[in-house]
Amino acid sequence: MGRKRKAILACLALLFLFSLPASAERVFRPPNEEAAERLALALLEQCAFHPEYGPEGEQPLTRWEGEIRVWVGGKTTVEDLRTLDDFLAELSLRVNGLPPLRRVRQDQNANIRIWFVPGYLLKHYIEGYVEGNWGFFHVDHPRNVSISARIGIAEDLTEQEDRNHLILEELVGALGLPGDHEIYTDSILYQGWTTTQQLSDVDWRMLNMLYSPALSPGMTWPEAEQALRLALGLVP
Repeated sequence: MGRKRKAILACLALLFLFSLPASAERVFRPPNEEAAERLALALLEQCAFHPEYGPEGEQPLTRWEGEIRVWVGGKTTVEDLRTLDDFLAELSLRVNGLPPLRRVRQDQNANIRIWFVPGYLLKHYIEGYVEGNWGFFHVDHPRNVSISARIGIAEDLTEQEDRNHLILEELVGALGLPGDHEIYTDSILYQGWTTTQQLSDVDWRMLNMLYSPALSPGMTWPEAEQALRLALGLVP
């Protein structure tokens, strides 16, 4: 993320942060619904149109349009699978417009594959893996429609709390929010390392914006912003 873009996003949040003591956690608590939608929309540009790794500059909107089938392989724990199943159910309930989402038992039936493997093997499982990451994902998206994804989590370097967090973070990235931000520490997409165990209000709002019927794959940020402002009734 470029320094100028980070500064712009930080300024958008100053109105809600300036009264906090220096030691206070920066969480997403805007004063009303319209303010919440505006701030989520501002963060959506960075998280949906600017991936954390990869080409510099704005990327088109990318999301899933067909059924999402998730398979898990490698060395998992009971809680890994419980966390994943609970999250898939929550996504299905809370994200309007998200295609049908389920976990499958057979690898050949999946289009998202999650691997729990030793950290030194992640580069062999996930295309474009960047060294040092405990979790990573790669999505294939011809014509900006996601058709398959691979997620890798380093099972040997992580405690259960770390893995729970990475399951959520990497899956949210694979669904179409690959970027991160430096604003709200309770967000699953906060750039600094945390072990947040659930999505924040701003994360859910961004996912619902991403899968809004007002948007379509391939849109640029200006096109998406205009469409969402009209759909949400947000006057510039």
